[in-house]
Amino acid sequence: MQLDEAYQQQLGHWRATLHSGAGRIGWKIGLNVPTVQEKLGIDRSVVGHLTTATLMGADGSHSLAGAEKPMAEPEIAIEVGPDGTIAGLAPAIEVADIDRPLEDVGQIVAANIFHRAVAIGPSVDLDRAEGIEAILRVNGEQVASADAGSTDLGATIALVDETLREAGESLQAGDRIIAGSLTPPAPIRPGDRAEVDLGPVGRLEVSFS
Repeated sequence: MQLDEAYQQQLGHWRATLHSGAGRIGWKIGLNVPTVQEKLGIDRSVVGHLTTATLMGADGSHSLAGAEKPMAEPEIAIEVGPDGTIAGLAPAIEVADIDRPLEDVGQIVAANIFHRAVAIGPSVDLDRAEGIEAILRVNGEQVASADAGSTDLGATIALVDETLREAGESLQAGDRIIAGSLTPPAPIRPGDRAEVDLGPVGRLEVSFS
């Protein structure tokens, strides 16, 4: 499947989800690892969507029932301001379910890039992540860390904006963009707790059943 067709399928599902009563949250960056991109024959990350249909509740818990290979991804969420500016940053955890081989990028994009659920913390008044260490913990134990400043936040917004315009949609002020996993994703199972700590950006913990 070609990427343009894949985006039309994905956005068709997004529109149907909104029409059924879900709220718009924003967008997600996927396949942001260079080795994965090389394997799939692409030269940049791809874009998925986020709605309240997959937003974790206020209790910060999520059921993994039916998941094949669930993973927790620590991310930084960008709050988009007017004219594509950065209005704030927040910690986020995406739950991805790697339920198909990494082979057909079109099929992956059409199915919203393994997305299962997302938790996003409150935004803080920051527009840069330089010097911030991202720490991922599972059950209180640190399993990975990375430089959150290595993500080019302005370029992330531009990529989402361009991708949406090419697909006939648009980025809006107030949208949130989770900017891709900051560390290798961590496998999770029922009973686990995952935490992302982004220092001044904030900390977020979710639990799984």
